[in-house]
Amino acid sequence: MKDLYQNFAQDYDEFGEISGYLGAEELFFEKLFTENQVETVLDCACGTGQHLYMLNKLGFQMMGSDYSPAMLAVASKNLTERKTKIPLRQADFRFLEDAFNETFDSIICLTTSLPHLHSDEDLLTALKSMYQRLNPNGLLVLTQGMTDFTLALPPVEVVVNRPDFSRIFIKSHDENFQKIQVLDLYHSPERLEENQYDIIYKIILAADYRKLLRQAGYSDVQIYGDYQKTAYDKNSPRMIVVARKKD
Repeated sequence: MKDLYQNFAQDYDEFGEISGYLGAEELFFEKLFTENQVETVLDCACGTGQHLYMLNKLGFQMMGSDYSPAMLAVASKNLTERKTKIPLRQADFRFLEDAFNETFDSIICLTTSLPHLHSDEDLLTALKSMYQRLNPNGLLVLTQGMTDFTLALPPVEVVVNRPDFSRIFIKSHDENFQKIQVLDLYHSPERLEENQYDIIYKIILAADYRKLLRQAGYSDVQIYGDYQKTAYDKNSPRMIVVARKKD
């Protein structure tokens, strides 16, 4: 696979400062991990390192990996600027064993990362690889913004709208895949340009996750619709999946 984020990585964090949009997630993870005695965590789709920094700040022992070298370069820069040292490795999350001998109390794969895989075979391979890198009773946490509710929303969404920058999502989908055209518009004297990036996700909803996770060997699968642990339903704005490795 090619690095889909080779160009997008440099501007990805225009979504905003970490403190501005990860607050609810921070409380969710702090409570979840504390209740389950989690100490070591692998973020296997760490992107630009925002969640690595957040969870490290809470006291968890973090490692990060990503398929994209461009994203890892930005993550390294972000962590260095925050005077934070976290090991980073390039890895395909279908084959984590190629990059990690270590096992973890939890593995996280966040922000609609898993749906970059477009076949059930690849999805099952990835979930099994994550399972093998978990300690007994370990937790897998998956999050995504793709839900029954969001798939029914109007196709154009203004995600960021600042005086100097706008980010617009133009979305379309069929029964199997969602395509998001990301349009970045820089409109300031310092930077006047536009860039477009296309992302294609496999549509994976609650029933699909339950089936795949069961096939991969997980138990105690919980699916929430927000970070307050409201049960997922057709009106949920997010999907948070928590599954456990059997003892």
